[in-house]
Amino acid sequence: MRYTATWIMSAFKVLTLLFCSSHAFSADKVVLQLKWEHEFQFAGYYAALWQGYYEREGLAVEIRSWARPDGQVVSPLEELISGRAQFAIGGTDIMVNKGRGYDLVVVAPIFQRSPVALVSLDSTPLQNIEQTAQLRLAAVEVDDSMLEARAMFLMNGVDANRVNFVHQPLTMETLLDDKADALVTYSVSAQSRASELGLALNLMHPTEYGVQFYGDTLYTSGELARRQPELVARFRRATLDGWRYALDNKVEIANRISATLPRYLYRYEDFKAYNLAFAHSIDQYTFYPAVELGHVNIKRWQRTYDILERLEEIEQPFDPASMLFKKPIISQEPWHDMSWLLGVVAMAAILLGAALVRGKPAYGLQIAVLALLLLVEQGLETWIQRDNDVQQSLRTLETLSTIRSRLEQAISRNLTELTGVAAFIAANPDLTQEAFSQYAKNVLKVDPQLINLAAAPDLVIKYIYPLPGNEAALGLNYRFNAQQLPAIRRAIEFNEPVVAGPLDLVQGGTALIGRAPVRILNQQGEHRLWGIVSAPVDVAAVYREAGMLDPTLDLKIAIRGKDGMGKDGEVFYGRGELFDTAGVVTQTISFSGGSWQIAALAETHDETLPARIVALRLAFTLVGVLIMLLLFTQTQRMSSRRHYQKVVRQTAEFLREVETVAKVGGWRMDNKGQVYELSEQAQMMLGLNSMESEMSLESFVDLFSRPQGIDMAQALREVMQQGKEIDLELQSQNRKAWLRLIADPVTDDQGNREVIGAIQDITEKKLADAKIEHQANYDGLTNLPNRVLFNDRLQTAMAQAQRNNKIIALLFVDLDNFKTINDNYGHREGDLVLCEAANRIQQCIRASDTVSRHSGDEFTVILNDLEDETVPAKIAETLVATLSKAFTVRGVEVYCGASIGIALYPTDAKVPEELIINADQAMYEVKKSGRNGWHFYTEEMQHKSEQRHHLYNALVTAILDDELTFHLQPIITTHSGKTTACEALARWQRADGSWISPVEFVPIAEETGLINQVDYMIMEKAVAALQGINADRAEPIALSVNVFPRLFQTKDQALDRWLELVRSASATVPIIVEITERLLTAESTRTESVLRELAQLGIDISIDDFGTGYSSLSYLTRFPVSKLKIDRSFVSCIGVNPTSETLIETILAMAEKLDIQVVAEGVETEEQLTYLRKRNCHHVQGYLLGRPCDVAEFTARVVQENRHILGR
Repeated sequence: MRYTATWIMSAFKVLTLLFCSSHAFSADKVVLQLKWEHEFQFAGYYAALWQGYYEREGLAVEIRSWARPDGQVVSPLEELISGRAQFAIGGTDIMVNKGRGYDLVVVAPIFQRSPVALVSLDSTPLQNIEQTAQLRLAAVEVDDSMLEARAMFLMNGVDANRVNFVHQPLTMETLLDDKADALVTYSVSAQSRASELGLALNLMHPTEYGVQFYGDTLYTSGELARRQPELVARFRRATLDGWRYALDNKVEIANRISATLPRYLYRYEDFKAYNLAFAHSIDQYTFYPAVELGHVNIKRWQRTYDILERLEEIEQPFDPASMLFKKPIISQEPWHDMSWLLGVVAMAAILLGAALVRGKPAYGLQIAVLALLLLVEQGLETWIQRDNDVQQSLRTLETLSTIRSRLEQAISRNLTELTGVAAFIAANPDLTQEAFSQYAKNVLKVDPQLINLAAAPDLVIKYIYPLPGNEAALGLNYRFNAQQLPAIRRAIEFNEPVVAGPLDLVQGGTALIGRAPVRILNQQGEHRLWGIVSAPVDVAAVYREAGMLDPTLDLKIAIRGKDGMGKDGEVFYGRGELFDTAGVVTQTISFSGGSWQIAALAETHDETLPARIVALRLAFTLVGVLIMLLLFTQTQRMSSRRHYQKVVRQTAEFLREVETVAKVGGWRMDNKGQVYELSEQAQMMLGLNSMESEMSLESFVDLFSRPQGIDMAQALREVMQQGKEIDLELQSQNRKAWLRLIADPVTDDQGNREVIGAIQDITEKKLADAKIEHQANYDGLTNLPNRVLFNDRLQTAMAQAQRNNKIIALLFVDLDNFKTINDNYGHREGDLVLCEAANRIQQCIRASDTVSRHSGDEFTVILNDLEDETVPAKIAETLVATLSKAFTVRGVEVYCGASIGIALYPTDAKVPEELIINADQAMYEVKKSGRNGWHFYTEEMQHKSEQRHHLYNALVTAILDDELTFHLQPIITTHSGKTTACEALARWQRADGSWISPVEFVPIAEETGLINQVDYMIMEKAVAALQGINADRAEPIALSVNVFPRLFQTKDQALDRWLELVRSASATVPIIVEITERLLTAESTRTESVLRELAQLGIDISIDDFGTGYSSLSYLTRFPVSKLKIDRSFVSCIGVNPTSETLIETILAMAEKLDIQVVAEGVETEEQLTYLRKRNCHHVQGYLLGRPCDVAEFTARVVQENRHILGR
């Protein structure tokens, strides 16, 4: 049985492979042989390769130049016939070689007009055909350009065999060296080279003399087109897509051709300029987008064939239509698509194999029989459907052929009449309006489908009949009519009548517009363009003549190819989706200058078909039921026996399979909580040598680590009591192994419940999961988060900052000169430097922030929950300083430095990627400005940061150079007017004599921690000054100094040094310490301890700017506060704002009750002073009473004040 199952599964694999192969193919290798060297002439093929269009179609394409690196040239025909190339580029020579017996097929014409021209120097005129035929013409003998020249002479009455063609290189040097009088070559090539040499040229285009040959044309071998039509269709489709891209992106493709593709024989001084020139003129050859790329006109090929036959170039006659590639039609018949058949067989094999593996061959036999019946029934049903569709298509095709023939006859008749009008005008080029009207009247009488006739000499409408109602058209210049000009150009270019439309007429109705060129002979016997004749054709009358409007016509009809564009044109009759409908029949309607494609589908279907299919299905259903009934009895008996055998086998092998295959140990616990059975595998995992007796639940729990074991015990009790199932992951007692414990409650026939469980060792899985998770999220070298984890944390941080209305900063850190370390000492030492740098960065930030290794020697840092940009600036400064310190490599100190870019969210970016990019850009700004520094992303912040940085550096220097000084501002007692105290205020005078405002440098000093040094320096100097002032005073003047919260938060010895200074100074000078309410809100026991110590020394504690911060009456009772300073913002509102006056009075009343002295600062008017004195404010301070001044001025003031008091 096992061998049978194995065979079935192998067969299934083969069937599956066959099934998949019907839907997939590998890339086909294809070689395209060019007809010249690489240049813009072949731009579309390069674009198809570069833009991946060939690859999209499953093609691996190699494009080969006509010239080889060794200077040898190849024949595209020989490369194609030999099989070295699958496609080639040619022209008229394709038809010539087809006539010589070569099996060739045209895939797609690319140039609708040939670029070939006869080119001569300005000194050699090309006056007319006869004169040109007397010249020496340089041409390539086997090239299609020579065929076009010969055709031009033939078409204009000159024997092409007597023209003197010379075999010389097609270069300007040939003309300059007088080896030929003219070249037969591409006009754009000659003009570009002449422009480089500064030469003027004469040009004669065969297309202007009746030769309408196609230019560059893609072709292949007939053998390939027949054997692999799908490959040819894919190559054609990708090529046309490439040409569309190239013609829409000319400059891009021209530049890439010039930069990447070589030339070996014919070189230009400026290859790029030549390609751009070709790109500029290529539209006049492709006619894109007026004519769809790859458009084929069979009549034009027929005309070319006739000319070549007259030139005796066609050795073996053939039908020109036979050389045109016909795209393969993918069958819509399900009988031909074998995918469903392979699917049925594969499914049957799967089910049969599964039945055999499970030991149910009878079921497998039933499935196989059903699959066979289904296969036969579907085959017959498909055959019936297909036969019906074929008959329906034949009937539709017969009717459609009649309609197509009538349409072609009607359009050809109308164009013939129009051609007659053109011939009449050519014979009478100077006719009058009257003569034109008389002739046109007769024409319209003969052909009533023509609505009117118009003639336009020099493309300006001059004649029209009938004139009434059409006066507005007189004088219309077609050159400036963008809608009609493309069709007119086609008629002139191809020198044949063309049909445009159908178009909606202004006077109502729809019409086709027929146009024919009019050419006349000039005095030199040459044909020149006189103008154009046109006539609208009543399209409804044409449809009616063709029978399309017959109400009994049982067909859905659609026509596409507006403006004669064939199958690639717009749908103008019926519904466009009809062309893509399964079973549709199509035919081509050909006429001069273009073609249409008509599609038809039957309106009704064979009514007997559903009944036939239903009868077939019922018959096969009955057969299937009878066969199933015959097999059912035998199947039941075999199934019963196999079921019992399976149960016995599964029970016997259960424990062995669990233990050996899954590495799972089993255990049992009774309803008393006693573990009475542990399998050998379970004992091994739990570290037990053997289990001689039962084990209590507590002992069992002790085998696992705590507290997990305690949780497991509770879970097992719930299993016993509530019948729950558990699945836990626990560690062993020694924590060396991870174990998965599963327990299920079971109840026997007597109602006794016990627990049956399993233990599985999942240590390797846990370790692997942890390792995978760590490798996925952390850098293997520095153990920092990698980009994935960093981006996740950045996104989380940005979301949190948005919710909390906070700022986050992203620092992009790049180690300067790191490459030098790698180059000089090797990557191993470089890795050590990276690890050390990572450690230093981590030490400079908070634990809640994130550091990541971005790449190489780049790190990124997330700073969370910021209030403003000062914090990242400070951290960046610290990082620069830290990373600028020496690294030790092989016992040698080396230096890196760091460039840091800072971007803030949400001001600089809204998404993580943009924030990283902006920080990176800021980092590079640092690199450009000298490295080893930091830079904010925005210009405004950068400017502010630079100012702060410069001021910070200057402040450090000022402290070191002792540039800081102080001014003293008097504090006056209101009842006596005496100066009882003064406040020491920091001042900074630079070496050049300029002053820096405290408003600028004090905040920076506080933010950077320099404020502690500033406070100490100012206090030290002020104490010395006050000691001198108070030396001869009976009542010493007190010194009021400001203390910032930073002093109490520092971890160095700054607070201890300051306290030591205060203690020594208080012995000689009364000290008042001014603190802010912000210091009191810090809830620091250290702050409270220091303030109480100061109070014990007799030092007054004053709350500065009282009422503007976090005021609380509890501060006045909790801390030893003896003074309050009313902020100047309240004092300035005296006499202006009653509310402020109320607050002042409240503070004064409260202070009086608490026996606290009050100082009002900012007093600047007599009104303010009077108000405060009346309300018993103890002290005042402000510009009215005395501005801050230096020691000498303050000393003089005090001396003068004493004299005034003594004199009084």
